[in-house]
Amino acid sequence: TVQQGIMSLLDEQCILPKSNDQKFTRYLYARCDKHPRFDASSSQRVDYKFSIQHYAGYVEYTTDQWLEKNKDELPAAASNLLASSDFGLIEEIRKFVRTEDRGGRGTVATKSVGAQFSTQLKSLRARIDATIPHYIRCLKPNDDLVPDYFEPKNIVEQLRCGGVLEAVRVSRA
Repeated sequence: TVQQGIMSLLDEQCILPKSNDQKFTRYLYARCDKHPRFDASSSQRVDYKFSIQHYAGYVEYTTDQWLEKNKDELPAAASNLLASSDFGLIEEIRKFVRTEDRGGRGTVATKSVGAQFSTQLKSLRARIDATIPHYIRCLKPNDDLVPDYFEPKNIVEQLRCGGVLEAVRVSRA
């Protein structure tokens, strides 16, 4: 099966009628539970939270207001004001504006905030792939600063915390 990211699952939930943040979070638990970087303890599930393992460690998230923020819609009153305008520029941009007055149904007229972010991230990733990065890092070889003595555990920890290992892993992907 094709793995979908959290942002894709969020977009999917945004177009479903009567979806809400709690339903979305339960959907994440069902779809992402087996992913090695996804974690949701029993205490987190009670509060509709989850954690994602990033290169620097686990980060906890709550999905409060995620659906609303991802839709990035204008309030109905502002939408009605736009709809009643006969100003040429407003008439031209009106077709690109999301509104909340759609009877619980989703729209594909514009990209969601998550989809825009995903597109920008792919563009950034393409730019990074087109470059040849060079890293210069100063590493502390040991805690006592003794010459010609390297503690591998310290070196690996510094590389991991500095994001170097993750950068190498991402560039190889």
